[in-house]
Amino acid sequence: MLGETCPPLRPAEAAALQTAWLKQIAQEWPGATVHLCGGPIDALPMLRYFAGPGVELRPWADAEGTPPGFAAMARVVAELAAEGYGPVLARSADTPDASRSGIEASLAAAAAGHTVLGRDQRGEPWLCAAPDGTAVAAPAGRGPWARRVQNGDDLALWLHERDPDRATPPTLPVRDLQASLRFYELVFGTDLEARDERTATLACRWFRLRLTERGPAFAPNGLRLRCGDPAALGAVLAAHAAVRPGDEIAAWVGGGTGLTATDDNGNRLTFLDAGIVP
Repeated sequence: MLGETCPPLRPAEAAALQTAWLKQIAQEWPGATVHLCGGPIDALPMLRYFAGPGVELRPWADAEGTPPGFAAMARVVAELAAEGYGPVLARSADTPDASRSGIEASLAAAAAGHTVLGRDQRGEPWLCAAPDGTAVAAPAGRGPWARRVQNGDDLALWLHERDPDRATPPTLPVRDLQASLRFYELVFGTDLEARDERTATLACRWFRLRLTERGPAFAPNGLRLRCGDPAALGAVLAAHAAVRPGDEIAAWVGGGTGLTATDDNGNRLTFLDAGIVP
């Protein structure tokens, strides 16, 4: 993660950012045992600085550099469940906007016998909660959306979403601006409010959005957006096959409903009618 955020951060700044997130994660929760997984094994003693008292260190089972996908998270949950812990919640380190209320709601759902899977802006899991090790194979509930910060674009979008004085609508990177304008007009019925060489501002019944062309440097990303009626939007998107299997309208842990649409760039737009949405 440190290399991927340099630039825009200098190495010392990226290290400080990751340190802050790890300290946020490695904390004691009332009535819960906290485990901090890391690797390689000979580097685990350094994690003691982040962990502090009451946090148990564990080796990360996957190879070095492997992202914490669902299979890896499920394995951690299953191992802890086999040791007698439960419910168990596993989360990744690069999700600084994970709220305490969202995690508590996911733990409560797991304690009630449900399995919860939370996804980030690219559709990858950042959270997996389950009552025991046998339930993780079939996630039943959608956990809170969170932004995983792994590169400069992620960091810029994370900061922009949390700026209360921002003058522009949410920003989404795209590969080719003209192609994306055609897609959003066809699928969402957007109107063009403003445009220059590399950016455009769109508006429709469902949202306002600013597209920024990245060209060859583009990598899929995503946004969460407030939507008064996700079910009605889902009916519109069904005609364009913009909602992938598993992203259909569903209840979210902590309240509300939502769905996720995928645009022609692979960007994921998650529309929620409740919860914490920029």
